[in-house]
Amino acid sequence: MLRPLPCLALLACTLTTTAQTQNALDFDGVDDEVTVANASALIADQTSFSMACRVFPTQSANWPNMEAIAGFRDNALGDFYLLQTYGTTMEGRFRNSVNSIFTIDSVGLLQLNTWQLVALTYDGSTLKMYHNDVLVGSEPANGTITTTTGMFHIGNMSIPGSSQIFLDGRVDEIGLWKRALLPEEIQCLVGGSTDLTDPDLVLYYGCDQGTPGGNNTTITSLTDAMGNINGAFLGLALNGAGSNFVDGAGTGFSVGANVCPGATFLYNDTALAVGSHNFIYTSSSGCDSIVNITVNALPVNINVNVSAVQLASLNGSASWQWLDCGNGFTEIPGATFQAYMPTTSGTFAVEVMDNGCVDTSACYFFSPIGIEERMAQLSAQLFPTVTTGMLRLLLEAPQGTLTVAISDALGRVVQRSQAPTKVEQWLDVADLNPGSYTLLASANGQSRVLRFVKE
Repeated sequence: MLRPLPCLALLACTLTTTAQTQNALDFDGVDDEVTVANASALIADQTSFSMACRVFPTQSANWPNMEAIAGFRDNALGDFYLLQTYGTTMEGRFRNSVNSIFTIDSVGLLQLNTWQLVALTYDGSTLKMYHNDVLVGSEPANGTITTTTGMFHIGNMSIPGSSQIFLDGRVDEIGLWKRALLPEEIQCLVGGSTDLTDPDLVLYYGCDQGTPGGNNTTITSLTDAMGNINGAFLGLALNGAGSNFVDGAGTGFSVGANVCPGATFLYNDTALAVGSHNFIYTSSSGCDSIVNITVNALPVNINVNVSAVQLASLNGSASWQWLDCGNGFTEIPGATFQAYMPTTSGTFAVEVMDNGCVDTSACYFFSPIGIEERMAQLSAQLFPTVTTGMLRLLLEAPQGTLTVAISDALGRVVQRSQAPTKVEQWLDVADLNPGSYTLLASANGQSRVLRFVKE
């Protein structure tokens, strides 16, 4: 029994990547291989058998150089293998022990630099080849493999006339069964993990030994999880980023879901909080599958800048509603701009609506009366308070030099000017972006804070 992926049609999110990262075995394409002596004895005289593994090919093949994946090949007494031949074409072949040959080729099938499942099955009458869970070819076939001394190869095999068959890539989860896997079982392998209790599974190399990219030279063989025959290392350095154990293909699927701050993601009637959640499913056939759901909170910037004259939300791409914290968080009528300039002392917060989410800032104390009282007041008036371009500043007793500093909703000075004081000053703000602004007029040691909106 194998482990399939359940239907996820009810999930409003996207399958992304494998959920469990385990080890794999990297082959350098020069002299790396694993051999399993006398492995054909495990399927000898069987009328059906299968082989599957995950592969991560890194280069195209070009005859006479090819890329061996895994399988039996002695070119005489029994072949059952998967091989990358021309370009990214994959070949699956069964040769019975009376030398009848049955071959499937699928042109341009393999995808470079990505993990994929490949499988070859024989049920006594038909040879089938799969890429992931897709049947890519079938061929009528017959006979058995009777030899008990055939060697199982991973990453290399003998091909007459070819000078280089060493795989440049990675393999993981190599399995051999003494029966033909069904299509739904192939699908199980794509989205799940191999059932090590299956009595027909005779070889399984999970490649989960050692430390990825570490010094693994003390490891002397590739462990067969079934306890039948361990694989012998030939040529592998087992130390460093290549020719060694590396991060593997893993099993299962990962699902990403986004929620608003403080919210949960509903999955199969279960409310999932922000974080990682694992689910294991068992189908009617006993196959299991693993789904990892990662729930992420959408970022909503609720930070507030408190300046001498205003409160300003630091989220410039949202909608805003300012709240009176001291009055039960009631909405302040008309306070729907990025900045809010309270006219009375109190504590205030802003409700930010961004990215389809609503979140509320902390409460901030603000006292405009205290600020004004700490200033020596300049007698000034500003007209209009809402403008598209020009402002008229009136001074009651002009003296000395007038300095005008205009700040935006974030407290940044965006315009500054100096001129001799006079009763009437005209200020051009046509180049300012629409929004709320604060104008600080200073002359002769006195200042006045005035506010306006640029449309």
